[in-house]
Amino acid sequence: MKYLRTVIMMIPLLMVSCLEVETTSKVNPDGSIERSIQLKGSAESILETNFNVPRHDLEFWQISQDSLEEDNYLYLAEAKFESIDDLNQSFRRNAQDPGVQIKASLFINEGFFFTRYFYKEDIWADLGGPELPMESYLTQAELEALISNETEAGAGHLDSVESARIEAGFDDYMQHLIFEDFIIELRKGGKRSGNLSVIDGMIKEHSDSLLKALSSTNFYDENLVWKSVLEKYISRNTIEEVQAGNAEGFVQFYQRWQFFEEVLVDDYNFSIEMPGVIRKTSALDVRGNRMSWEPATIQLFFGGISLEAESSVIKPWSLVMTGLLILLTLVVMVTGLIRQRNRNRAV
Repeated sequence: MKYLRTVIMMIPLLMVSCLEVETTSKVNPDGSIERSIQLKGSAESILETNFNVPRHDLEFWQISQDSLEEDNYLYLAEAKFESIDDLNQSFRRNAQDPGVQIKASLFINEGFFFTRYFYKEDIWADLGGPELPMESYLTQAELEALISNETEAGAGHLDSVESARIEAGFDDYMQHLIFEDFIIELRKGGKRSGNLSVIDGMIKEHSDSLLKALSSTNFYDENLVWKSVLEKYISRNTIEEVQAGNAEGFVQFYQRWQFFEEVLVDDYNFSIEMPGVIRKTSALDVRGNRMSWEPATIQLFFGGISLEAESSVIKPWSLVMTGLLILLTLVVMVTGLIRQRNRNRAV
């Protein structure tokens, strides 16, 4: 998609890392949950990932790391949680800011003959920053069509002309979103350094040209090309004072949009295993009692992803009861047939 160019401009190519992320949540009949997280990639990408991996509750996890070909590694973390509350506590403790957030829910309904299990994982990428009115660039329906067009199931949903038009709108939206986020940090630095009036005057007079110039530049903090852009409008000393006045804010800005880029280039596969027979699920891939999702990564930022599964387990005693009822029915039928035959003979 076009918007990828906007994001990649922010980060040197050598900083781009790609991870393969696979998670599996296995719900046991007693309500306990076995969780596994597998990462494939470079040692650096595994170490620096903003995905929800064990960081602050390592004592509960069994973790291994094996070397693969071409300097890649396989990282595997496994743990068992006695309840859904324990699992969610782990998610909260290991969440990054910004980062991929996860929240799970499990409901168990004890019926007369069946026990029903309802499990759900909500997964979303928590990217801080301003929220622009997207409708100025594309509608919600167009965004959903664009997301669908990026998935394997919906590929080709849009023709080339329509896809190009919507992608251009989304690209424009992302450029404005990044620019507005950057302007917020710029104004903070201006206020703290006593240069707010200078910054506001520059933004008011040159916002269009600033947007155009910054949309094709690199925001990464070790590069700081944006300084040379601002030098066209204000002095170098003022720029240095503004940056010093909000050094932490600019670092957070870089982290937010590096995180956005990281999520977009990573590949995700989520799986859930349920006890018994699957009754309902939002997954397209169902094999036995295992369901899998391979979502378009852009979904993480716009609405998030819900992994939903419902299954049922027949109670052992109900099998016995059902067998007895079948046996009783057969006995009654056979007895009726014998009596009917005896009556016919008597006649």
